[in-house]
Amino acid sequence: MTIRFFIFISVLICCISCKETTRSTLSEETIPDSVEVQSQSKPLPELVAEEIFLKEKEPFNEIIELKGVQTIADTVIFKVGEAQSIIKDNKMLLKTDRSILIFRLPDLIFEGFHGTWGIGPDELNHPQLVPAPNDPAILGYLFESIQYKLHKVNKNGSITPYSFNFDKPEGFRYSEKMLVNIAPDDFIYADDSPTGKSIFRASADSGKINIREVFNLALNPKRKSPFNYIGDFVVNTDKNRMAYAYKYFKIIKFMDLEAQTVRTINFEREEFDENTIYKIDGLDQNITHYWGACAQDEYVYFLYSGRTPYDVVKEANRKNYYIYVEQYDWNGNPVNKFKLDQWGYFTVDEPNKKIYLLSTNHDDPFFIYDLP
Repeated sequence: MTIRFFIFISVLICCISCKETTRSTLSEETIPDSVEVQSQSKPLPELVAEEIFLKEKEPFNEIIELKGVQTIADTVIFKVGEAQSIIKDNKMLLKTDRSILIFRLPDLIFEGFHGTWGIGPDELNHPQLVPAPNDPAILGYLFESIQYKLHKVNKNGSITPYSFNFDKPEGFRYSEKMLVNIAPDDFIYADDSPTGKSIFRASADSGKINIREVFNLALNPKRKSPFNYIGDFVVNTDKNRMAYAYKYFKIIKFMDLEAQTVRTINFEREEFDENTIYKIDGLDQNITHYWGACAQDEYVYFLYSGRTPYDVVKEANRKNYYIYVEQYDWNGNPVNKFKLDQWGYFTVDEPNKKIYLLSTNHDDPFFIYDLP
């Protein structure tokens, strides 16, 4: 008999300037035709330092509506609150509030649970997934946001300690680090900083971890609260690119790994109301712009809401579920905008041209979309 496990996922996804840039408007040459996608063999052009303002402009030629196929994932189903996932080597690594789940793609064959979360000696305390796209020996890492420790997730799903541990501050502090492993003992990440948010590089040399700031993500020097600059951070080492999309501003920054050249896409939408930080559920009074990102080889994908959480709930009560996925090349040129017919958390499998969405409104949460 098929055994069904009901898992309630409750995960914080951290899910995070100002260098002088050249202001310009977006010309027709800057906006690629939606159907003229970049060839895999075509090298990425040089990044141009500029700030592009798109107030009341739509950089995408059209919004492509996609209908998902609800898929039952082998012997396990979910009731999703929040989720975090990575696809690597035709496997989906899915972190829940209790453990890691691994699925074999494309059929979503469940391969098992791995790890246990908690405060015991053999448990992991509030771990977050860390992509390791350049390490063929593992699926990824887990970073304990309370203990500041790293662990490897091996190909068979086993979890082993990794001797690269950040200094843990005194007292209780939840780490907001959004880490990406880019080389052995070398991580780049977005984190809270004295200016609000910054991108850092941490590397180990003879057992000592050296950390340096790469880029200041603050948008206003007078606003230093990290809540202003919550967002999503992605990296592509092969293309020497990284990007940061802000949750409470419709702004995306593209840059090289040393942030020598920065290109800002600024839609000039409503600004974040800093007064809401001090109110119960006050952050939900702000429009959520970007709140998910997925780095792939050729393109980068951002999950976009454009509504307040209150508005999302109202529409969900009427069974009106939808969310957008914006696709850009790694220089920040818009390619496609998709409207998915469900609401939830996503990841992209670019080689197999699939978008996986984990719906927060269904007991069988997997919806699969064909990526045009």
